[in-house]
Amino acid sequence: MARKGKFKHLLEYAALKATVAFFGSMDVDRASDVGGWIGRRIGPRLSFTNRARNNIALAMPELSAEERERIVVDMWDNLGRTIAEYAHLEVFAKPEERHRIEVVHAEMLRALAASDNGGIVISGHFANWEILPVAMQFENLEGGEVYRHANNPYVNEWMVGLRERVTQAVQVPKGGPGARTLVKLLREDKFIAMLVDQKMNDGIEAKLFGLRAMTTGAPAGLAVRYNAPIFPACVERVRGAHFRVTVYDPITARPGADAFEDVMRITQELNDFLEARIRERPHEWLWLHNRWAKQKQTRPRPRRGAR
Repeated sequence: MARKGKFKHLLEYAALKATVAFFGSMDVDRASDVGGWIGRRIGPRLSFTNRARNNIALAMPELSAEERERIVVDMWDNLGRTIAEYAHLEVFAKPEERHRIEVVHAEMLRALAASDNGGIVISGHFANWEILPVAMQFENLEGGEVYRHANNPYVNEWMVGLRERVTQAVQVPKGGPGARTLVKLLREDKFIAMLVDQKMNDGIEAKLFGLRAMTTGAPAGLAVRYNAPIFPACVERVRGAHFRVTVYDPITARPGADAFEDVMRITQELNDFLEARIRERPHEWLWLHNRWAKQKQTRPRPRRGAR
């Protein structure tokens, strides 16, 4: 690592530790509230927030400018809370704090585990997305969670260590070595948690909000090859630092179907699931991702006065 790059990474890591210490000096509810307050007031003013505005306008052109801006402000409230809650992630995993996380339809996952089978739990960057593996731990679902390696190695090491302590889950990096770990976990009838809403340049072209979106084909490929059910799940922020995790009916491979066609079908179904959940609570999704291809997307122009 070049000296200049290392110095930058150390500065970023120092800022992270200072932020964690600041929010860690408060209790979890106070930290979440303060994080939301800071997010609402600073986030919308940052230049890169224009990507979120453009994404919302592209995905939901029927919304007025005022409605889009309200989503942006509320998105930053949620993101500010999520950042603050990293300082208290271990709190959420304590048995006495289980009341903070409601899990709906977890019986489907428990029944699968009881039959000595595993599966794949997919979601997106909804509410506080770190809550999903915590909820799986509460339900005694052993396995791993997939993560994207942070650009900053010091931040990455801190984040992986935190997740390991909190969830007891195997931390699986995206990529070749991680793929081998995923196969091992599925063969051991364990569970895998994955967030599948980010752009994958080498993924599958599917539709999201009617727009071309390069999407990971990993969960669909694993489902088809290893006959593993995929359980879509969504995290909602109920109030403050309290959440609801809802597990939906599984998506499964079709016996005898063409493998390629089945992977394409499942991948599109997962995007359809994500879109439906985003439309329900658009302010709790992370619109800051560069989600859609750079080429110009075309869609019918909304009628005048449409809302």
